[in-house]
Amino acid sequence: MRFKDLQKLVSAQQQENARNALYDRLINKPFWIWNVEQHRLEDAGTEGECCFNHVVGLPQKNDVDKPMYDYENIIFEYLLNADGNANHKHLWIKKATGLGISEFMLRFWRGFA
Repeated sequence: MRFKDLQKLVSAQQQENARNALYDRLINKPFWIWNVEQHRLEDAGTEGECCFNHVVGLPQKNDVDKPMYDYENIIFEYLLNADGNANHKHLWIKKATGLGISEFMLRFWRGFA
């Protein structure tokens, strides 16, 4: 085995370990805790790893972290029913630019895919 082959093997194993570590951090985490007080308590109790969005990092605009907004909660509730299953297959959103809906949808499907 050549050094180059060994280096590729080690790199692949490191990437797999990093994926597994991230998966372990994300397992059983809610997408977002919509109740502000409950979110604060959970955030303090888990050292900032309370939900999917805090583990992967909050969305940013102009290098400023942005929380999830009320209109995103409406979309979230529309997409999922109370037991966490998909509620609707199709969703059409007429929106203004700059609301972060594309970012929200990418995070949502990544968190629940």
